[in-house]
Amino acid sequence: MARPLVSPTGTTYRKARRLALLIALIAIVPLDARSASTASLDLLRRAADPNPGLKSYTASAQLSATLHVLLPMHRTFDGTVYYLKPNRKIEFQNVTGQLARFKDLATSTPSFSKLNNDYTVTALGDTGTISTYSLVPKNTGSRVKSIGVTVGDASALIQHVQWNYTNGGTLQLTDYYAEVGTFQLPMKSDISARFPGYSVDGTLSFSNYKPNVTVSPAVFASPKA
Repeated sequence: MARPLVSPTGTTYRKARRLALLIALIAIVPLDARSASTASLDLLRRAADPNPGLKSYTASAQLSATLHVLLPMHRTFDGTVYYLKPNRKIEFQNVTGQLARFKDLATSTPSFSKLNNDYTVTALGDTGTISTYSLVPKNTGSRVKSIGVTVGDASALIQHVQWNYTNGGTLQLTDYYAEVGTFQLPMKSDISARFPGYSVDGTLSFSNYKPNVTVSPAVFASPKA
């Protein structure tokens, strides 16, 4: 009978056993956990442009909002959404008084490369369901202190964004999506704004999407003084 090369109680055997256990542990760790940074940044890249074939659209919008002041005020407004990649603008009718600041809501969705040009992007973690990121403006004069972004792992869609401002204010937006043709578009957005002197809670509802129709760039021009 051949003799074993190493005694079962020998040092070499113990080292080999520890190495085998380490290899086994690495093998059972999910791949996403072993390459979280790369996977998360790729997810954010896809979330920045979830509908590559969508160049424009119009839609109907309804804003139901409560302004929390000395005497809380609740109002509902109808409006129209205009999107011309990467800009979106929502124009509401008959918005007056203290809610007039929400008459026009304009946003822009930067490309992933522009995100990296304008912000320091940090992947904070991946629960296996959602991934979170921190965006800090590189422009030190920005009113925005930081932005927190949450992306769904399975959908690669932005679910939640929180803007943190230098005056202590915050603006949170939570989006809910549905399929419109071959596109994933928001059907509802919950809004929560907290700023010095006032706060607002509301819901934006969207309907009647018309993808890839003609939208004039003039819609997004700044009003003349």
